[in-house]
Amino acid sequence: MPELPEVEVIRQELAPLLAGRRFTAVDARLKKMVLTPLGRFRRAVVGSRITAVRRRAKLLLLDLSSGWTVAVHLKMTGQLVWVPERGTLRGGGHPFHGALDGLPNRYSHIVFTVTGGQLIFNDLRQFGFLKLVRSDALERWFAEQKIGPEPLERFPFATFNERLKRRPRSRVKPTLLDQRFVAGLGNIYADEALFEARVRPTRLVRTLTVSERRALWQAIPAVLRRSLRHRGTTFRHFRRPDGQPGAMLRLLRVYGREGQPCRRCGTPIQKTRLAQRGTHACPNCQR
Repeated sequence: MPELPEVEVIRQELAPLLAGRRFTAVDARLKKMVLTPLGRFRRAVVGSRITAVRRRAKLLLLDLSSGWTVAVHLKMTGQLVWVPERGTLRGGGHPFHGALDGLPNRYSHIVFTVTGGQLIFNDLRQFGFLKLVRSDALERWFAEQKIGPEPLERFPFATFNERLKRRPRSRVKPTLLDQRFVAGLGNIYADEALFEARVRPTRLVRTLTVSERRALWQAIPAVLRRSLRHRGTTFRHFRRPDGQPGAMLRLLRVYGREGQPCRRCGTPIQKTRLAQRGTHACPNCQR
């Protein structure tokens, strides 16, 4: 599943292509992908312009001139594909064999016709979704979904520390993966942030010193910004809308490096299972 940097890269590359375009039709080929009654969805979308393309957590947000926002979650295999009448196709997300052949195809579950082309939601495994939300009620909806703070926006240490204090018996990595605690982190960047902070993933939150908590608070935005500078991580499938892989993989410190020497001390990186997730750490550097 794309994490915060990958979704932000998709947003950055699609925004200038989509802003100002008007929806003229919606073809919902798989109705379950739209978590809003289709009649209401069409009335809000058709005829409206895209005024902005934003991101919150792992969600893409299409703001419309009608006062509504379409929230898009790519989940495991979702793609948002821009197919212009003239020019180059752009398909960001996790492509799979045949995903972009003969569009729209059997994986194209929602097809928007817009001025100048089509915007298509592709999804092999059908875990993704689209949801219509009033633009002026988005913050309330985020709260109802229990989406945590944005780590790249104002997130004071006092707030971070207070949230940790509420979870004294939790292990630190599952805490980071909980989207209610902080938004946008997944397996890759949780491992990377813990390495950066020199904290072992299995530690109980209550055992973290104030200096370790502060180091972790600083590490989270640091690794996310590093990934953004390198346009995300392509470990297996992620592609930017221009079709290129992210370049962060070669810079990862621990994730995906089982058995390889730690970039800090040379100790082989270990991979274990924690909360049903593969977890990478240096047994020497991380305490």
